Amino acid sequence: MNTRLLTTLLFCGILLLTNRWLSYQEGIDILKAADTNSYMTIAKAAPGLPVLANEALLPTNHSARFLVPYLAGTIANGTGISHESMFLIATLLFCAVVVWAVHQILLELSVSETQYTLSMALLIFNPYMFRYYFAVPAMVNDIVFVAGFAIVLLGLVKGLERGGFVLVLVGSIISIAGRQNALVFMPALAAWMIWGEKWRSEGILRSLARFAVVAVSAIAVYVLIGRIIASFSVRGMEGDALTGLVRWGIAPSEGKMKVFVEYLLRTVICLLFFKTMLLAAALYLRLQGKTFNIILSEIPRDFWLAMLFVAALYGFAFLGGPELFMSGVTRYVSHALPAMVLGFAIVLKRFELFDAMQPSSLLAFGVLIAVGSFHHMTTFGGTSSDKAMYFAVIYCILAIFAGFVTFFAHNNRSIHKP
Repeated sequence: MNTRLLTTLLFCGILLLTNRWLSYQEGIDILKAADTNSYMTIAKAAPGLPVLANEALLPTNHSARFLVPYLAGTIANGTGISHESMFLIATLLFCAVVVWAVHQILLELSVSETQYTLSMALLIFNPYMFRYYFAVPAMVNDIVFVAGFAIVLLGLVKGLERGGFVLVLVGSIISIAGRQNALVFMPALAAWMIWGEKWRSEGILRSLARFAVVAVSAIAVYVLIGRIIASFSVRGMEGDALTGLVRWGIAPSEGKMKVFVEYLLRTVICLLFFKTMLLAAALYLRLQGKTFNIILSEIPRDFWLAMLFVAALYGFAFLGGPELFMSGVTRYVSHALPAMVLGFAIVLKRFELFDAMQPSSLLAFGVLIAVGSFHHMTTFGGTSSDKAMYFAVIYCILAIFAGFVTFFAHNNRSIHKP
């Protein structure tokens, strides 16, 4: 077994050992995961479909994610395994798919051992990536979406000549089965399939035709699911998710600035380590004589294409607005983490960052990232939401320190370089 795989398994083991394992109902109550009631209704009805009175119909934004709860319920009802256990098994399985896909992405990029370790640590130990789903496994549909999304990215990185198209197609179908907002990243997918480094060889028309196959397949699955769920669902908040911020902004109320600042912090905190470290790396490169224009021009095209995915999923999360998404916006932003890791690794590889770090610097990074993973509600710190501000402040401080370590570690390396 190679070193990188062992490192990843070690990180996963630490994550599992330090997570707070709540009972099924505790997780729902503490983390306010009301969506799970719809998923459990579907699971208990499997292998049939729910038969509900008008007042009990499920919102379509929940019932459209019926496939995995339906399969989990079918297996549970056929084997005698509890529904709660099947949701946990499914969650662990799809979390493993995310880790596997990102592992393969990093191998495709041929990053160094140190770059691999750092990138994988930032994924696995991000407090918003996996911990929430271990605490509330019935929210499995979110991680199904992320797993499909990660497979899409893997296909894009592999390119046409290495079976990338099949992975993109399969990943898109999996992601749309998990969450409807897979439709949000379709423009970014089109851009990569047209202009990506390993996708441009056959011309724009063929690229558009390939994208059309993926888009039509995903939409067809979405439409098919819509027909299946029609008998037990009623229109939910699909439209509100895209207009919530505007409606909240024009509605009269007091204290909006304070609410907006909190909302903004919740949307940026998930990706904060990446941002501070990339900013510090840019400052280091600037001091090495590269202007910011040169730095930007030297960044590979695929980085910017990866950032389109991040922007699409971040934009979806942000547009929901504080009234609708305040409690869950950080989780929605976390869906973009595989793309953020991809972009981060591309930059590390291009500029040879973290290529040969001192043990002391690596230890500092390990401590900062590991401590930052201890979320106040999903680890041993407790399950009270009144600690949210304390956690946010500490996490921001840790991210800033990570930026300082990035800068000074590279600056010291350049000073001592023969």
